Amino acid sequence: MTTPEAGLRTRVETQAEDQAVVVGIVGDVDQSTSEALDKALDEGVAKAKESGALLVVVDLQEVGFVASAGLSSLIKAHNHARDEGLELVVVLPEEHRLARLLWLTALSRVLTVVSSLEEALTKAPRNPA
Repeated sequence: MTTPEAGLRTRVETQAEDQAVVVGIVGDVDQSTSEALDKALDEGVAKAKESGALLVVVDLQEVGFVASAGLSSLIKAHNHARDEGLELVVVLPEEHRLARLLWLTALSRVLTVVSSLEEALTKAPRNPA
């Protein structure tokens, strides 16, 4: 989702992947884009519930910057997914400069962080239905 009129620099795409919904984010997440991120993450959780997926993957590999508003969005999404009985996994390679931010803020202790989309998808619990 990109809306240049509003000055947003974040594009969010949501797609179903087997037992998971992937929310991919490209660009910077700051105060002006965190509302779009919140909306996309909520959409990802809703789509997972609707499709019977048990995992929401947040792909941050193409994100250059995350402000505190973006970190807050990740925490809210984690809590929302958990409340809905879903697991949330963040994709962020160890060498990515934002990995240090998650470590410094101790979010890497709260969020499940993996290095690749493939690794995240292996974490998808299988729906017995």
